[in-house]
Amino acid sequence: MLIVALIILVFLLITAWASYTGAPWVPARRHDFQAILDDAVVKKNDRLIELGCGDGRLLLAASQRGAHVVGYEINPLLWLIAWLRCRRQPGISVHFGNFWQINLKPYDVVITFLVPRTMSRLGRKAAGEMKKGSRLVSYIFELKDKKPFKRGRSWFIYKY
Repeated sequence: MLIVALIILVFLLITAWASYTGAPWVPARRHDFQAILDDAVVKKNDRLIELGCGDGRLLLAASQRGAHVVGYEINPLLWLIAWLRCRRQPGISVHFGNFWQINLKPYDVVITFLVPRTMSRLGRKAAGEMKKGSRLVSYIFELKDKKPFKRGRSWFIYKY
């Protein structure tokens, strides 16, 4: 029983830490996936990264379009779920780690679902790293210092 309690405590601490450094996991609505990918003009051979990939469902949807897909997740349980879900799919890699350390320059499309307190940091990171013509998709929350080139039902798309 003590081991179970310790496992639960560790899980809660890791989840709290992951929520503090990025965002708590709130899954994106499945019915939004294709519209997000359409609006972001995700196509074959695009390089796409999802910052905080959660359970990996959006990674799979992007991969089905022929994109080369990378996901980062800091919550070990969600990382494991995403990794298990995507492990046999060619063109997808799922990494356990802090996405703030990743350079965004190689990617054509960056997708994220963060919280308002992290959006200004994301805006600075994107402005300094994203290449010309790349797109940033922010689910639910918008960047305050940049005008989106397209708005979806629950997302904002920015061009760099």
